[in-house]
Amino acid sequence: MKRIRALSLIGAALATAALLTACGGGDDDPSVAGDSSGDVVAKYIGTWESDCFEEGGASGRVRADFTKTSATSFSGNVVLYGYIGSSCSGPSVKDEKVLTNLSMNHAGTKAIAGVTADKFNGASDQGNGKLVMYTDGTTLQLGDIDAGKDAEGYPNSFYESRYTLKRRN
Repeated sequence: MKRIRALSLIGAALATAALLTACGGGDDDPSVAGDSSGDVVAKYIGTWESDCFEEGGASGRVRADFTKTSATSFSGNVVLYGYIGSSCSGPSVKDEKVLTNLSMNHAGTKAIAGVTADKFNGASDQGNGKLVMYTDGTTLQLGDIDAGKDAEGYPNSFYESRYTLKRRN
């Protein structure tokens, strides 16, 4: 089974690929509205962005837009914006192929790092996999798909804070 690599989100190859593609778009696209319902996925609905990161003289920012499709699932896309220079400013190059046509289905919860994380079975144009996510409402932590996994195949730890996303809206 292919693993969802893109929620690791940031790598030198991805930033380089984004900088080599045709310019287009900007990271000022409208945000996706949040969801105030009590549904299990509601806390993840909306727009999330990473802090600016630097790789090899360039910089980038990842954006995730999630829209609820049911009380237990959501869909969305993950996009990388690459910039020449180190401050995520100026014209950006938009790479829309990080995770496209993402579909996430809630599969339960598990304890990780002292919090109760949500387990998801995910699929996208780039592959399928199992992921854990946790949000406190303002930041979104993602399970490290390259780290150890439990008996069901879900990550046992979160990525380092560099890969934490912040709510945009």
